[in-house]
Amino acid sequence: MYYSLDEIMSKKDLDGREPSIFFITTNRSAGKTTAVLKYMLEDFKNTGAQAVLIYRHNYETSAASMIFEDVLKLYPDLGTEMISKSYSKGLFYQLFLDGEPFGYSLSLNNPDAMKKYSPLFAEVENALFDEFQTENGKYLDKEPEKLQSLYLTIGRGGGSQSRDIKLFMLSNSVSIMNPYFIQFGIYKRIKSNTHFIRGNGWIAELGFNESASEAIQNSAIYRAFNGNQSNYMSYSVENRYLYDSEIFISSPSGKSKYLFTIVHGSEKYGVREYYEEGLIYVSRKPDPSFPRILTFKPGDHNQNTIMLNHNSEPWKYLREAFQSGFLRFDDVKAKNVIFEILAVDIYK
Repeated sequence: MYYSLDEIMSKKDLDGREPSIFFITTNRSAGKTTAVLKYMLEDFKNTGAQAVLIYRHNYETSAASMIFEDVLKLYPDLGTEMISKSYSKGLFYQLFLDGEPFGYSLSLNNPDAMKKYSPLFAEVENALFDEFQTENGKYLDKEPEKLQSLYLTIGRGGGSQSRDIKLFMLSNSVSIMNPYFIQFGIYKRIKSNTHFIRGNGWIAELGFNESASEAIQNSAIYRAFNGNQSNYMSYSVENRYLYDSEIFISSPSGKSKYLFTIVHGSEKYGVREYYEEGLIYVSRKPDPSFPRILTFKPGDHNQNTIMLNHNSEPWKYLREAFQSGFLRFDDVKAKNVIFEILAVDIYK
């Protein structure tokens, strides 16, 4: 059974109102992209609502029409051919379904250049940003802010100061530390059994499609790679993130050396190095007698702390330990605090 939008679109946001942003993450091949494209095609056929496809880079926008090929074959009653035409010397593309203006494909890397074209988007009601999580961890500088700028440009179309556009954010389950989960605080709220998370104006669905998992496991390519204990193949068929942070919560043993204390908000956290296991351990049990107390937030800085930033050696030390898989925490709160500190510039 393929993914359906019915459940997420029937829910209200944290304020009891209609959400505008829909985060949808699942395992691979679950059918979420097909479901959103079908919704856009149906909305266009029934109401004339146009759509926008959002990409990171300008060179991707020219291929937007290709994403509809399989959907139109599955649902020929919704249309037969989608084509794209360059607009403003390739700055963006306009999409046409069977000759009728259907929408546009835009990129995030130059949102300022799009502001003067906002009147073109007067009929746009739906937007899709597919693969908002990247498997290589590379994002645009200040990417969430660029998306916000582009969203506001689209919403000003037709003379309105701001219209609510449905924005579908889709991806495979890659990392809870992606810039969008950080921006919206989603990474702090994810637990192993979380299915839906509601926020102010948004809702997130963390799903798993069993039939898609079974289909991949029955394929020859899965059997070939998984025989070599491929972590990537395991993530494709299991209900977990490719970079699953739950494994970082443990209790090391053996001899250790106390390195420093971190102050964050009203809490203090102790950082120790365990020699035998080669681990860096962050716990909520700091050594009150240790003089080296660090902070990364101006609001936490006082006469007893040392104020640091992401160029400091302790920050780099923690980040390298995390990236190398040597960082451990005694509980979720300690993990979330350090992730918040590291997330300041971790995707730049």
